[in-house]
Amino acid sequence: MAKTYAFGLMSALAATASFGSTTAHADGPFSFNPFSTSPPSPGGAPPASASPAKQSPLPDSPGNESSPPKVRNDNPRTTSAGFDPEALERGAKALREINASSNAKKVFELMKKQEETRLAEFGTKAAEFKAMQAQAETERQRVVYDEQKKLANFQAQTKTQMARYEDELARKRMQ
Repeated sequence: MAKTYAFGLMSALAATASFGSTTAHADGPFSFNPFSTSPPSPGGAPPASASPAKQSPLPDSPGNESSPPKVRNDNPRTTSAGFDPEALERGAKALREINASSNAKKVFELMKKQEETRLAEFGTKAAEFKAMQAQAETERQRVVYDEQKKLANFQAQTKTQMARYEDELARKRMQ
């Protein structure tokens, strides 16, 4: 899964890099970034493909120098990195409350037993699934055997009929 994701990401980056237009100006340093275009130098011409609405603000404003660019978040439950910090924060808060409790050891033992029970249930489900797979494979093999048996019977019948027909033709020739 991770390899597929990484491959997709790399191909998307390559596609973006090949379609993006980057201009280099002779009087400034060359900086290649396929995701954004740098503002042109004061004497240079503006890039043709960048519209004024898509250009990033100039870096001389005080708020832009320290903050990284915002990443679009299509999934509001997660951050731009795809990680949901709220669950971690809730877990840390619950852990602090448990540690402050007088029954912390009992709570951790109970949690450990619950986890062991959950793992045992998963093991049971895995064994049931393997048994179902074995049963399905056995059924498939039985069906294949039955089909082969039917085919062999059909071929034997056909061969018998052909032998009878040839025998009948041979008798007619003899007469």
